[in-house]
Amino acid sequence: MEQKKHGCMDILVIASCYYEVKAYSPYVTSLVNSINVLHELQLPFDYYELSGDSYVDRAKNALVHRFLKSDASHMLMIDSDEAWDVEGFCRILKAAMMGAEVVGAAYPCKNNWEFFGCIPNKSEDGSFLGKEIGETRLLDMWGIPGGFIMYSRKAFERTRPNLDTYTEPTTGEEILEAFKCNIEPHKIKTKEELEAMDKEELAELAYKMQKGLRGSGGRIGEDIYFQKRYKEMGGIVWLEPNVTIQHYGIKAWEGNYHDFLLRCKAESEIEKAVGSTEAETAAMLAALGKGGQCASL
Repeated sequence: MEQKKHGCMDILVIASCYYEVKAYSPYVTSLVNSINVLHELQLPFDYYELSGDSYVDRAKNALVHRFLKSDASHMLMIDSDEAWDVEGFCRILKAAMMGAEVVGAAYPCKNNWEFFGCIPNKSEDGSFLGKEIGETRLLDMWGIPGGFIMYSRKAFERTRPNLDTYTEPTTGEEILEAFKCNIEPHKIKTKEELEAMDKEELAELAYKMQKGLRGSGGRIGEDIYFQKRYKEMGGIVWLEPNVTIQHYGIKAWEGNYHDFLLRCKAESEIEKAVGSTEAETAAMLAALGKGGQCASL
């Protein structure tokens, strides 16, 4: 059967890590439903799994290494403790087919139900930044969680000059360190600051960097590490907000970031209308009464 053309996507890889060598049954159901969609689209795909590695950054790097050695153009990394809606899966596919190099979905964090693990970029007036391509609306993000995210080959190749490599001891292969739990210094020295340093100061800084001792900073996870390196090379991290994902632990935490944003907007409008406290509401009603407008209330 002749394969259909799907924009810039040739072959898709779906990849998951299994630390405990098991997946939640809703994950399996969602995976089967998504594979049925890929068959309908006649989109070639492969499936990668890696089980038993307790270091999530190393496990993800192994998956990236296998992906870069293949002929696939895109890899969708999904955590094995999630379930997702097929419509949202298709939206992620569509965004990638239209050229989004890195695009993912947000989901509720366990034990922090109102936080979706993502940080949007906003304009000075507080508006969300993003773009529209037809009916597809993507948000420009500072960072997104790595549990449901599509990476293109182009994204890894763009970022490669900004990443380190390490040697896999069992095979001797050079592995691209795309993912890394890291300490990011609070302040990176500028070129001018470096030029102003004397020889002894530069030698001390070089020694600390060589030993990984760069002073205090903020700890970031492996997914944000890649996204920061990627954005430093001119990339944009996109979010497709309208994806419903269930995040499983003892129970499922379900959320749709698009609906969450609409709810936040509605709550804001209600607060403006009635006040955030009883005292503010009473004062607003009193003001309306003085203006002769309370009869309609």
